[in-house]
Amino acid sequence: KISWKALRPPKISCADPELVLGSEMSTPSSLSNGSLSSLDDKPRRRSPSEPSVGATPRVRRTRSGGWVPPTPDSALSAPRAKKSPAGIGQRWQRGARIGQGSFGAVSKALCVSTGRIFAVKETPMGDGDPDHAKFVATLRAELEICRSLRHQHIVSYLGHAEENGKLCIFLEYVAGGSLASIISEFGALSGASLQKATRGVVEGLHYLHSRSPPVVHRDIKCSNILVDLDMCVKLADFGCSRRQAMTQSFSTVGSIPWMAPEVILQQDGHGRKADIWSLGCAVLEMATGEKPWGNGAFDNIMSALHKIGMSSSCPPVPDFVDRECRDFIECCVRRSAEKRQSAKRLLTHGFVACTSGT
Repeated sequence: KISWKALRPPKISCADPELVLGSEMSTPSSLSNGSLSSLDDKPRRRSPSEPSVGATPRVRRTRSGGWVPPTPDSALSAPRAKKSPAGIGQRWQRGARIGQGSFGAVSKALCVSTGRIFAVKETPMGDGDPDHAKFVATLRAELEICRSLRHQHIVSYLGHAEENGKLCIFLEYVAGGSLASIISEFGALSGASLQKATRGVVEGLHYLHSRSPPVVHRDIKCSNILVDLDMCVKLADFGCSRRQAMTQSFSTVGSIPWMAPEVILQQDGHGRKADIWSLGCAVLEMATGEKPWGNGAFDNIMSALHKIGMSSSCPPVPDFVDRECRDFIECCVRRSAEKRQSAKRLLTHGFVACTSGT
């Protein structure tokens, strides 16, 4: 008789990508929610002639009841995994490139042993360049953050490996691409799709901001918001993220059009309310199809920095934007950080309160 036992999901190992990717693939989706993550048979009594587990790979029983090892012809062997094109590993293969940064690439990849498709972010670990060393340190910080995050609106971290001089980060593959690419192809979002995308981002931010200590993303924009085939959004690219401890972070990171005034001025550091400003700018980007402040506002970087940091203005919201959406954006892009609403409070705003993010 088989009994089902509720077990905790296995702890992710960051050392072996096959273990990470394989364990997720082998668990039925109906059992992967933590309530029933595994099944187990009741132990049965082993006969004296039966070998213990692990004595031989496979055995067969003779008519007389004895146990003998298999012959070489009857033994089953696992197929050998092909090497990746660059020889990075033995258990996964690199596919098409889906993103490129100044210090590395993001590619589609296949776990050979399970058939799972995932994404791999790769960067060389050492070339003597101080800026590159700083970037690698940032990626390592990203690992420390991502490995602890589990949320439907956060891109899942699957593991990492350091092989042949490269740091490889294995991430959930999100098939729809970025919101920025969706907007570029289909135009600005509106109606239910805009509300659903906004709700998903706010839920993801609320999860990050309610962690202990809070996690601040620091680079919220549509190119860092991925979309699956059901228009469920997922926050990605935690290379700029930091855990907000007793002191604020004062480094100016992220993308200028989405930056909060206090980040430009480096006055109050980059706290959770700076993420809220960037959220408002991202929703404005979704609703208009343009960067906040307008596509041509940053031809002169210095004047743009002055406008964000020193003026009393906020990103303009065009008249055609829905009234509730406009009010939501204005709740986010208040120049005083203290007057901006929290992610938790924004979940009750009329623009997203009656909408599901999934």
